Amino acid sequence: MKRGLSFLGSGVLLGAVTLSGAASAERAVKPMAEALFRQGRDLFKRGQYPEACAKFEESQRLEPKPGTLLNLAVCHEKVGKLATAWAELSSVEEVARREGPPEREAFARAQRAALEERLARLELKMEAPPASLSLTLDGEPLNGAAALNAPFPIDPGRHRVAAAAPGKKAWSTAVEVPPEQASIVVTIPALEDAPQGALAPRAPAAPRPREPKPPADSTGTTLMAIGFSVGAVGLVVGAVAGALTLSKSSALAEVCTDDGCPPSWGDELSTAKTLANVSNAGFAVLAVGAGVGVAGLLMLPSRNATAGASAALTPVLGPGSIGLRVTF
Repeated sequence: MKRGLSFLGSGVLLGAVTLSGAASAERAVKPMAEALFRQGRDLFKRGQYPEACAKFEESQRLEPKPGTLLNLAVCHEKVGKLATAWAELSSVEEVARREGPPEREAFARAQRAALEERLARLELKMEAPPASLSLTLDGEPLNGAAALNAPFPIDPGRHRVAAAAPGKKAWSTAVEVPPEQASIVVTIPALEDAPQGALAPRAPAAPRPREPKPPADSTGTTLMAIGFSVGAVGLVVGAVAGALTLSKSSALAEVCTDDGCPPSWGDELSTAKTLANVSNAGFAVLAVGAGVGVAGLLMLPSRNATAGASAALTPVLGPGSIGLRVTF
């Protein structure tokens, strides 16, 4: 029960930290959005409309607000993006209708209505559109055949309309939209059948590796790692215990005779016997580990196995060093 309560407490703490982090991020964003909005208003008053629109856009992205969107719509009208401004005013009007204030709704409605007669509109037409028709405007997808025969507002400038369908050649055309009061109709022709080979384009071939290598035997690699590691530990234990045993034996040889050792040296004799047993056990572990390691070496792919067949495991003992050498 205590463990469960402790876990629950950790979860609550984690949630509090997460909420605190989110609140900190929100506190950091709000001043930035407000500063960008104020900069946009200053630029707008000086007639620097493109720069002001960029400030309003970033402020709205950081902290969406109807007031910011309204200023952005008025700014877009100034730079000639009438269709974009019309859509933004529609959004502001809808939000103000629900949330208020009424003055904002009335202003947005009046501005939107004033733009209605100035808008350029584009209409796409196509006789007998094929199934699964896909249409795009400047790379952005439209709602297929549902976008046909429905004029919609569009900003002035150069645009590209494209049409495609399964088994058909893709088609596209450029459209130049004037600044205001235009009605443009683009008639999409019947799409031609695509060549048979174009129905299933061949996937690019994967690059061939320069020197393909056989997959490594994970079992052999694991046995090698475990075996040689265990063997190294056994070697260290056996060598260190053996060295201590020799040291103890030399001291006992000076005081012990054929009849035995003095009673006062009983503990030393017992320690020497224990160290000898530990040393023997260490070298036994070395033998087992080496055997497992060599077995893993022989399980590797053929190129490594050939080398492994002549592998030799050699203990290395020297002044201040103890190790295990594997030669191939």
